[in-house]
Amino acid sequence: MRFTDTEIERRHRAIQGLLKAKDLQALLLIGDMTVGHSFYGDFRYYTNNQVFFQRQVVVLLPDAAPVLFNYSDFSRRASVERSFIDDVRVSTNFIADTVRLLREQRADRGRIGVSFEMLPTVWYMYLRTELPDATLLDVHDDIMEIRLLRSEEEMEVYRKGATLADAAFSAALKVIRPGISEYEVIAEIEYAARKQGAEEQFTLIGSGKFAFGDAQSLPLPVPPSARRIQAGDSIIMEITPRYRGYWTQLVRMVNVGQPNHDLEKMQVVCRDAIKGGLEEFAPGRRVKDVTLAMQEYIAKTGFVPRPPFGHMCGIDLVEERVSLDNERLLTPGIAAIIHPMVRTADGKNVIFWGETYLVTKKGFERLHTTGDELLTV
Repeated sequence: MRFTDTEIERRHRAIQGLLKAKDLQALLLIGDMTVGHSFYGDFRYYTNNQVFFQRQVVVLLPDAAPVLFNYSDFSRRASVERSFIDDVRVSTNFIADTVRLLREQRADRGRIGVSFEMLPTVWYMYLRTELPDATLLDVHDDIMEIRLLRSEEEMEVYRKGATLADAAFSAALKVIRPGISEYEVIAEIEYAARKQGAEEQFTLIGSGKFAFGDAQSLPLPVPPSARRIQAGDSIIMEITPRYRGYWTQLVRMVNVGQPNHDLEKMQVVCRDAIKGGLEEFAPGRRVKDVTLAMQEYIAKTGFVPRPPFGHMCGIDLVEERVSLDNERLLTPGIAAIIHPMVRTADGKNVIFWGETYLVTKKGFERLHTTGDELLTV
């Protein structure tokens, strides 16, 4: 699924509009390789370029073609074939070549847009020294507002990404059994997602025995280990494929060999808390309204609500938190991974469970077909 010229032009016009609105002589967007917070996605949003080695930078000027600097000819060739950018150059000194370009284009003074979260300190010092007449302005929040105005094409990417997570979970169910290692479970998850088009797969897992009051209960998901699954274990999996640049996530638990009624009691609370939150997950409501509904439901059950309740997702896995502090107005196209955390009153046990939802014009859309049952395999 490739983005159309219409989508490419939509993004270009929006960013060019930002340059004019902020009176910017240039805008520098830096790309890096990580599963990160919202500021990593500014580069990917505009360029559609996946950074797979080192970092990259794109230089935007008003009413001019952007220039993308890559570290090697390998990455340059990939960028030429896959990104939205036509002028792609190899650079072994990004910031020096960026300054050189700004001087050539007479954009070395006035206001230059950046993200201070992404701008390396050494680059900042170089810009201050080499461009004394320039003023650096952080514009990440402005770009984030543009990114959240999603198109129908972006919504289709979300839908496809969710099918990868569902397929990966189904693959895990087929191999989970006593004696298999966490590594082997993760391998099946990642294989299932990759073969259907995931460009990346961020997968966490936790396994062990679970019982109320047991301080050694099922751990929260972390990178896999060589630990081998045992009969009577429960397993939690955070399955997160990235498709065409966009993340979706499915958080599920399963029991091995026999049902676990203690775990099921908490899982039911998570599941029903999500249902309560979804009553507020619609255009015109705020993220904090969704959070408050889940928190109030959990508190009534005798369990304790614990942040995070989830996170809005897109080109970055965590674009904003689903929290009581988030005043964001929900609009069509906003997607969120809703996974409330539930803790026992003694604080010894905590679990979470959830999946990805999309705000639509009339309400919301659940992107996954995986059921809500706590399965035993």
